[in-house]
Amino acid sequence: LPLESPRHRALRAMSKRKGLSFDEKKAVLLGAMQSEAAFYTLKELETLGKSKGVIPQAVKEVVESLTADGEVQTDKVGSQVLFWSLPSQKSSVLRAKRRKLTTDIERLQKEYEALQVELTSLSTEPPPSEEEVVAMRAKVVEGRKRRDELKKSVEAMERCDPAKIEEMKKQIAVAKEAANRWGDNIINVRSKFVRENRGDVTTAQFNKIFNLPEDFDYVD
Repeated sequence: LPLESPRHRALRAMSKRKGLSFDEKKAVLLGAMQSEAAFYTLKELETLGKSKGVIPQAVKEVVESLTADGEVQTDKVGSQVLFWSLPSQKSSVLRAKRRKLTTDIERLQKEYEALQVELTSLSTEPPPSEEEVVAMRAKVVEGRKRRDELKKSVEAMERCDPAKIEEMKKQIAVAKEAANRWGDNIINVRSKFVRENRGDVTTAQFNKIFNLPEDFDYVD
């Protein structure tokens, strides 16, 4: 019989406590599988789990979770589905997680650099005049009004020609895009203005000065 490691002894002692948590069940079953380094059917795992303090009814869910985590491997051999886990797998799982984290870091770094370029571009533009902000706000209001009108028309024509309804939906999408485009301009202008006047003007004050609603945002 293989020698029992301190970790496995701790897991076995933990399994004797009443009411294991789900994570504890995973740790106990995984430790038992790795100590034996064998292939198991689900029925055999239920027996193994029971011997370690994991009730058979919980074994299937525990095994599915371990498989999803990459801690347990599975394959169908003939009519049987086998499960196994080797101690060396943990390093493979960690390497896979590290590769994913590295990819995520690179992606976020590129996004950050793109945002920095955009921020630099905005900071070189002169602040907008009150008239320009008012004009942009009017275009947003106009776009939202047009969207609402088109939505009502579509609702009234639900039983009419499908081609007409589709055309109306396209017009709604165009109106929504236009409203969001001008809304995006206002949000960028507001952010730049508040940033350059930090301590003197807040976002709420900017909204009040230019008659923007507190919940001003993109059109859904």
